[in-house]
Amino acid sequence: MTAMGDLLMRWASELGGGKVADLRAGVLRTARSRGLDIRHGAEGRWIRDMSALGHLDVDWRRGVWSAAPPVLTCLPFSDGLALIAGRRTAALEREIGAAADEWAVVLSVANETAEGDIPVPTSLLIQYDTPDELPERAAALGCAYTPCAALQTFSLLPDLEAGPLAAPPAPGNAQTVEKYDPARRSYEPAESYNEEGLYRWRGADWSKLVQVRRGAEFHSTEHELGVYLELERTGVNAVRWQPETGAGRERVGTLFVDWGAPLPPLHARAAVLCTGLQPRFSSVAQTVRYDNVPRAAAERLTRSLRQELEIHHPLTATGKAN
Repeated sequence: MTAMGDLLMRWASELGGGKVADLRAGVLRTARSRGLDIRHGAEGRWIRDMSALGHLDVDWRRGVWSAAPPVLTCLPFSDGLALIAGRRTAALEREIGAAADEWAVVLSVANETAEGDIPVPTSLLIQYDTPDELPERAAALGCAYTPCAALQTFSLLPDLEAGPLAAPPAPGNAQTVEKYDPARRSYEPAESYNEEGLYRWRGADWSKLVQVRRGAEFHSTEHELGVYLELERTGVNAVRWQPETGAGRERVGTLFVDWGAPLPPLHARAAVLCTGLQPRFSSVAQTVRYDNVPRAAAERLTRSLRQELEIHHPLTATGKAN
């Protein structure tokens, strides 16, 4: 399974960029040719996961993508671990292999794959003694150096806003209108679109449009942003944070996000780059877990989504919260 993720990583890296529709088709074709039993939409989730891991840059509105430049970056509060993110061409892999033979301790960490999804590549981490050595190490690998891409991305998160004004559904497309139901976490056929809410429908060219209605106005948005606009409107919170229990580790912890409230792409990348690994999914708690997230970063992410960050303290052996 991991080899499949690495194969797709190499292919996308060498390809360099193009249309999202072509990337979807290529990923799906390759996965099926290898006999993977995948769920509907797996190719789209693979692209989003690769974007969150920092390997691909995707412009969903324009429908184009590109392989991100390779970068070596520190993980926050990581005790000497740096991440290699971005495209992974054959030439770069040769440089990494040579570095592993000569001077680097390279850790190849497999990412978990949910049943029915397409594997992403292994994550590559490099051990270091002091941050001062990393710019030279990055240059030796052929990578750019960024002190901490995760914290930099948190600082760039935009505040949640309804998008630009947009036209309501045309009469000819009214039968395709669906309204998002937060309780079911899905879009359901809508008898009308006269109430405030999050809607989607097919445009004249059969493209899928997502808009929120506020008062008498429609605003263009994207699904993830629209969900958080709805959560704000209905007063529902979907984000929590729990500090680690180790001595001196109170400033970092786990960010929990409810199923049905996926983080927007840039927010997801910020959270994922705290470890360089896929988040963990809990079917029991119905949450997505992002590890090693500093509290200040979690607060910044939450504010940008107009949420209130709930702080959950882990229980001690006596059953009391710390």
